[in-house]
Amino acid sequence: MKKKEEYQLKRKNFIEKSIKFFNYLCDEFEYLPPIHSTYKQPNGVIITDSLEYLNESIDRLVIICNAYHPVDYGFEVQLYRPSISTNPPDRIMVYPVLKEDQDIEQAYIEKAAEFVREKYTEVLLGNEWINLP
Repeated sequence: MKKKEEYQLKRKNFIEKSIKFFNYLCDEFEYLPPIHSTYKQPNGVIITDSLEYLNESIDRLVIICNAYHPVDYGFEVQLYRPSISTNPPDRIMVYPVLKEDQDIEQAYIEKAAEFVREKYTEVLLGNEWINLP
């Protein structure tokens, strides 16, 4: 498989699997359906895909993103309180997977979804927040 085909398959798997495994945010936690966005280089190459799940009534935003650019981190699940900030430095990153540790199938996405659901239920429900030191 050529690099371009691997890249396209990785993007496809990221989007499809993230929507599938994080669907509980919509079904159980009443978040809006995800909004897909991309960040492109000036030459048009997509270097990041993001899915944003918002629940305005409890002031929560969950962003699931995957960066493909060599200097970026890779897969991340990020939590925000939009009323305070949506700036990347203010995020709470709860599940990163470095680009170097990813495979094309991205089996870790299901594990990430389960981990976030189990460990951060109260945050996703709006009952508590994570305060960093």
